Amino acid sequence: MSALQKSVLKSKLPPRMPKTSAGSKLAPFGASRRKDYTPVSWNKYYEKFADVETEDGTFRVYTSPEPDRPDRPRIVTLHGGGYSALSWALFTEEITNLIHCQVVSMDIRGHGETKAKDPDDLNIDTLVKDVEQVLKKLFGGEMPPIILLGHSMGGAIAVRTAHSPLLEPYIQGLAVIDVVEGTAMEALASMQSFLRSRPTHFKSIGHAIEWCIRSGQVRNLESAKVSMPSQIINCKTDQLATNEVEDYVSDDSSGPGVEHRPDAILEESDGSEGDVPFAKPSPVDSSNMRYRWRVDLSRTESHWAGWFRGLSAAFLAARAPRLLLLASVDGLDRELTVGQMQGKFQMRVLTRCGHAVQEDAPGEVARVLAAFAIRHQLTEPTEEGMGLSLSCAPGC
Repeated sequence: MSALQKSVLKSKLPPRMPKTSAGSKLAPFGASRRKDYTPVSWNKYYEKFADVETEDGTFRVYTSPEPDRPDRPRIVTLHGGGYSALSWALFTEEITNLIHCQVVSMDIRGHGETKAKDPDDLNIDTLVKDVEQVLKKLFGGEMPPIILLGHSMGGAIAVRTAHSPLLEPYIQGLAVIDVVEGTAMEALASMQSFLRSRPTHFKSIGHAIEWCIRSGQVRNLESAKVSMPSQIINCKTDQLATNEVEDYVSDDSSGPGVEHRPDAILEESDGSEGDVPFAKPSPVDSSNMRYRWRVDLSRTESHWAGWFRGLSAAFLAARAPRLLLLASVDGLDRELTVGQMQGKFQMRVLTRCGHAVQEDAPGEVARVLAAFAIRHQLTEPTEEGMGLSLSCAPGC
């Protein structure tokens, strides 16, 4: 594998642990320089949620306040595999301050608080049907203008949904975050190995958030506090950890917090750059482990290729204006490189981000999407977002 191929492959997986300074020492998990890993409730960022019933199950949908006019767009966000609707929480706060819109964030089947009749059916056609049914239930015959926004697996769903005969007339914009067919297909070969390197259980919600940050899965602590509880389940109650956030009491006194991870890990980064491999896992006592992953991603492998195969061509063929946001300039495949040179879509590379771009840099993602919406006259800026319109005239 060439150096370029390795770089591209690496960009599609969550980052490894950052290097520490030369003077850093190994410290027990959860020990030195502890930050505040107390979880935060979803209601700080969304106005309400609804459990939308369809023929295939009940789907949890979080919404921001309704816009001042019915013709304002709804930004429908679709999360990546293993994440949840709450990975868009900080983005929602940012975007609604910049443009007149409403954010509609749904938990995809098998994820978050959604309870589908067949949660293991993650076939791309099934996932698109879910989006169709949820939006039809939410809005009925008064379907508003829609901007589809998807991250990773959710980006693949968004692209296919943009071609839905039921929704296409209402889709006014399509934005995809850090998913490209060519590089995604290459990364699949290493995905099972990556998943095996993660912990299987956590001792507390706070320790799960700490792992999320210190492993580099998410680099923004504020986002991890609200999104990570929606990705883990209490082993005893079988309920999502988000149900415990309001009454959460921190317990930092009981040592290492994850199973099948090293007993000691590097202290948090002091800001220096670079990557180092994870230490070789060593089993620890799992008797006090209270939480496990909501989704066993390793069991979804049969659907991976179907999510991404043909994605680039489908993205380029979408009728609506298109936006692609990437975490690495090396992320384009050949088909999209040609399309980008021909001006078929708008592209932005947001540096200093991991794979979860909308969590790491929610303000930047919101500004790019707001400018995109204003440029294509999909909505108008709020008073706070007025500065965006100065650089977003048609043809820019």
